[in-house]
Amino acid sequence: MLVQPLNQRQIFGMKRESLQKKVELFYQETQDAAAIIEYAIAVMIRNSLVVGDFSLLFTELIREIYLHTEPTDMLRRFCPLFEHYFDQSEWKQVKHRLFGNSKMYHKLNEILGFYKNYLQEKTTPLESLDGQQYKIISVFEDANSKLHTWNLGDADPKIATEKADALLNLLTMLTIFRKAGVRRFVKVEKSDIVNCTRRALIAKNNEQEELESVELTNQEIIDKLEAFFPENREALGKNDPTLGAVNEEKEGNIQEISEADHKTELRQFQEGEGPSEGRSDHRTIAVIDEPKSSTAKKTSLALTAHERDKTVYTKPKSKKQKDLERKEKMLKDTPYGRKKKPNSRKKRNRK
Repeated sequence: MLVQPLNQRQIFGMKRESLQKKVELFYQETQDAAAIIEYAIAVMIRNSLVVGDFSLLFTELIREIYLHTEPTDMLRRFCPLFEHYFDQSEWKQVKHRLFGNSKMYHKLNEILGFYKNYLQEKTTPLESLDGQQYKIISVFEDANSKLHTWNLGDADPKIATEKADALLNLLTMLTIFRKAGVRRFVKVEKSDIVNCTRRALIAKNNEQEELESVELTNQEIIDKLEAFFPENREALGKNDPTLGAVNEEKEGNIQEISEADHKTELRQFQEGEGPSEGRSDHRTIAVIDEPKSSTAKKTSLALTAHERDKTVYTKPKSKKQKDLERKEKMLKDTPYGRKKKPNSRKKRNRK
């Protein structure tokens, strides 16, 4: 069975158990020790940047490689980073197998010590984040000098800038991540950490009790709205007698005032007078007086359109319009106003 190399999405996105099985299967099929070492370093970088636990992943596989596999430059290059995988006696054996000369190892350990310390630091506990989620968004340059973005989820929001810079630069030392044969992580251009907390707006799988509670609350709101905005006065009286009585009293006052004002204006218009000085002329509805009957039912302004009586409502005339109509009426009362202008001109022309 042909096993494909692990890509960056798998290394930085899979869960711990699934990732370990994937790496172990890859080694069983390929025996590629160099690739396993780089995978392990990438996982250590991930473990140092996120709040999850990916420490000491596939430990037995790393121990087997360093204790029994033929030494190579790749194994020597990153050897100091795996010291915590072994006890003291085993680590002495590893150093002797790979280097022989202790001075060479100490020099390499001094160079990688800068990264080694950051890889062994603990990250922020998941419980202290209060449900907040963060991710690191970085821009890298590939081997063809093209830029691409790399995202790492579950990031530690309290990570120090120096630590993030060191670990991202350590990532540029790995050669396993490629796309179309081109190395992906060659140079770090920029990196940011952002809050990407997801907030649920609508949950479809709520318990039935919760749904019934929500429906009851909505129905209560609908009932209250119907009480304040009834379709007719009878419905209002049933829902709230107090509000119905208040509205009925207000409608009666509006009816009486409108009729009295209309009669006054009609009398002033007939006598050629303007509106009273002491009365405001800001009414919006005038009710035309109609013959009243003792058995007639008072019309309510709260009735709907199909229940409303055929009472005619007219918009009140402005002062300017009233003055104009009054002048026209006075003109018609004069002898000249009663004559027809075209006929008068014709008579004059005949003479």
